[in-house]
Amino acid sequence: RALAVLLLPLLAGCGTPGRSAVKSDAATSVQVARTAPAAFRPDVRRAKVGDVELAYYTRGEGPPLLMINGYMSSMSVWDPALVEELAKHHQVILFDNRGVGLSTDTEENHTTIPQMADDAAGLVRSLGFPKADVLGWSMGARIAQQVLVRHPDLVHKGVLAAPNPGGRHQVKANAAVERKLNDPKVPTMDKAALAFPDDAAGRLAGQQVEARIRAAAKDGTAPDDFKVPERTALRQDRARTTLWNADDANYVALADVRVPVLVADGRDDVLASIAAIMDHAESMARARTRTIPDGIYEAESFMDDDGIEVGKPVPIKVKVIVQDGEVT
Repeated sequence: RALAVLLLPLLAGCGTPGRSAVKSDAATSVQVARTAPAAFRPDVRRAKVGDVELAYYTRGEGPPLLMINGYMSSMSVWDPALVEELAKHHQVILFDNRGVGLSTDTEENHTTIPQMADDAAGLVRSLGFPKADVLGWSMGARIAQQVLVRHPDLVHKGVLAAPNPGGRHQVKANAAVERKLNDPKVPTMDKAALAFPDDAAGRLAGQQVEARIRAAAKDGTAPDDFKVPERTALRQDRARTTLWNADDANYVALADVRVPVLVADGRDDVLASIAAIMDHAESMARARTRTIPDGIYEAESFMDDDGIEVGKPVPIKVKVIVQDGEVT
């Protein structure tokens, strides 16, 4: 499952022009060339979006890429190796959903997948971007679907990693997996272990990702931002299960999505069904699928609005190799 996110360097070099976070002149460029770059330090800020304040930071230069994380996951739970790679070609926008980590929430429960999509879209607009690429993973992919549906003019292209279309079109995980995932008392990192194959290589890969996440928080290259109140966990669980499971509207609305979308997942994902993923992609006019087993893969571009044929492998600058669950 976690390997699905590794496809995201497909986005590198294929975006629309965005607002750059950092400007430099020739003198600065010469100085940078002569000295080692300073370690990145996130400048966490808050944006007022509707009835909440969303904590966020940006990294890199280039077209904006909004990254929407999953259930009980803060902006610090993204693999730092992935964020660093994407930031070479995009200005990545990482944020906490309402009630998570450093973001605020309301006393009354307004947490739904559509509401969190409106929050995400509001954040992009508050930062002054007319369009952005959007990546969502797991519950974040549900939110990203609703961004595509509710805010189509805001999205240049999308990546749905391990998505779930909701309603009758989903295939639920087995009961034991669902219990562990939905229990708010199970730590986030224990839930994250479900995203890796249940074998020695998968467990090692999970440990390596967790080690990178912990190290980044410790050395200050990512925020120390992991707290998720139980109230938020319960609200998110209701949004992503009870409400999402009861409604086919999202799946039906996907037929009207016209931007390019990549639907990706690991072939052995215990949380999402490959059959449902394929059905999911077929519901969208310009979607393509990628499934990822353990092995070695070179990323392919799937965008056509930059002069690239949809689905045709093309040379790109970033090569992602996955060997036994570890990215190099």
